Amino acid sequence: MNNRELQIPARINMDKKKVLLVYTNFSSFVEKDYQILSSAYKVHQYQFHAVKGFAATAKEIIKQCFYLTFHVMKYDAVYIWFADYHSLLPVLFARIFNKKSFVVVGGYDVNYLPEFNYGSFNRPIRKFFARNTLVNATLCFPVAKALVQKISSIAPRANVEVLPTSTDYEKFDSGYAERPKSILTVASVANRQRAMIKGLDRFRELAVAMPDFKFTIIGVSESFRVFFEPVPANLVLLPGVTYEKLPAYYQEASFYAQFSRSEGLPNSLCEAMLCGCIPIGTDVGDIEDAVGDTGLVTQSWDVNILAEFTRENHNNSKLRHLSRDRIIKKYNPEIRRIRLWDLL
Repeated sequence: MNNRELQIPARINMDKKKVLLVYTNFSSFVEKDYQILSSAYKVHQYQFHAVKGFAATAKEIIKQCFYLTFHVMKYDAVYIWFADYHSLLPVLFARIFNKKSFVVVGGYDVNYLPEFNYGSFNRPIRKFFARNTLVNATLCFPVAKALVQKISSIAPRANVEVLPTSTDYEKFDSGYAERPKSILTVASVANRQRAMIKGLDRFRELAVAMPDFKFTIIGVSESFRVFFEPVPANLVLLPGVTYEKLPAYYQEASFYAQFSRSEGLPNSLCEAMLCGCIPIGTDVGDIEDAVGDTGLVTQSWDVNILAEFTRENHNNSKLRHLSRDRIIKKYNPEIRRIRLWDLL
C-alpha cells in the first residue's frame, strides 16, 4: 500500500455526529486521536482526573456519573483511551442509551505483573472496572497485536480490532548522516516500578559493558537519579523534553533501545526509527512487530549479543533506511485516520 492510495479528502458532513472523548491525561497520542475525530465529528472532551486514594477516586466517579446522566444522550458515541476507573461508566451509559462505545487498549490496562506490582489487573477493584469495560464496549481497539490474546483471556466476549497508533513521519525526519557511537532511550520515570518496567536497569547494564559508547536516557526526574548510582561515566541522564524537541535527539543517536519488560506498541521506538535510529529491544508487546529485520530483538536478555550487534552495525546506513521505511509502511497515520472516520 503506497502513500498515495491512503490519501483521502477531508470528510465533509454538514450535520456532524457527536462523540464524547474520555481520557485521564491529554497525552500526545490522545491529542492525535482528538484531531482525527474532530475532523469528522463534533467532539467534546471529558477528563477524568487520575487521583490517588479511594475517596478521591470515588469522588471523580460520582462526578462523572452526574455528567453522563445529564449529557450522554446527546452524543452518538463515546471514545475512551484506556480501560480503567474512568471507562466503565461511559461504556455502561452508552449501552443503556443505545450509543456506541469504543475503548483504546494501551497495555497497562490489561497487564498483570505481580513481581513489579504493575498493571490494572494487579488490583481487584481496577480489574473489575477494566474487565467490565472490555466486555461491555461496542469495540475494543488494542494498539498492538500482542494485546489481543491478553484481552481474550481476560474478557472472552469482548469485540476486538487491532488498530495501531501512528506517528506523523513528516515531523520525524532523518538525514541518515554518520552518527557518533550513541544509544538512546526515552522513558518518563520517577519511581522504581516504572524504571524496571521500561528496562532502565538493563540499559544501565549495557552502558557498563560498552564504555566506548555514549548512553542517554531522556525523562529521568532529578529525585530519581539515585536509581542509577553509581552512574557510569558514559551514561547521561536528562529530564523530560518537549515533544517538539525529541526529533533532534533521535537524529543524533545511532541506536534506539527499548528494553521493556511490558509494552504495547512503544511510540518512542517508532519515532526514533523514523529518524533513522537502528532499533534494539526485547521481545515483549509489539516491539518485534515494529522492528522486524531492521535491528535486533532479543528473546532473552543477553548483554553480549546486544554489544556485539551494536558494534558491528554502528552507522549501518541500510538499516537506518529500512527502519524509517518500515514504520511509514506499517503505521501510516492515514490508516488510523480512515478507520476512526468510519466509526459512525
